[in-house]
Amino acid sequence: MRLSHPKLMGAILLLLALAACGDDNSDYQGLRPASGREVTVGAAEPLATNIMNDLTPAWSTRGDANSVSLTLNHVGTTPPTLVLTMTCALGAVLTVESPLFISDAGGDLLRIGAGEVVVGLPVITTAETPGVTAEGPAFRDLLAQITVGRQISLSYGAQTLGPLPPAPHPLISRFTNRCRDYLEPRGS
Repeated sequence: MRLSHPKLMGAILLLLALAACGDDNSDYQGLRPASGREVTVGAAEPLATNIMNDLTPAWSTRGDANSVSLTLNHVGTTPPTLVLTMTCALGAVLTVESPLFISDAGGDLLRIGAGEVVVGLPVITTAETPGVTAEGPAFRDLLAQITVGRQISLSYGAQTLGPLPPAPHPLISRFTNRCRDYLEPRGS
């Protein structure tokens, strides 16, 4: 194997850089307090504001005779963080929940969008419940956009979440087909 001149120089520079780093037996004892005035550093940004930078998505569905849910968890944290739950129930009622929003900061409507369709659902969150929950009719146009894999986005006042990666097609189909059944019951 023959190394070209630029590759050889790169390898030598890499070895020199590694040698300059020191060894595991150094006298480093961690951070020490600095002399002078104490400075307090604020907490890290809440997950709701920075989750889209490093989201590791895991979608799931579950259902019973009267409802079906599509849930997104961020599995890049321990424990996994719930990001979004959409539940479609008998009577074509769509409930959208995100514990990542601050409930008192947004107003009366939670907006959910997919593709070019955006709908506002009235917020039904109580003070005891973390995050924001909204409920309203399951809109056909919104379901159609979710069905074809459009990315979902949420907004509540100035807070936003998304666009979220689409769920795998089998999960989307299960959710939207059951929800459409609630819109247009068979045998009616």
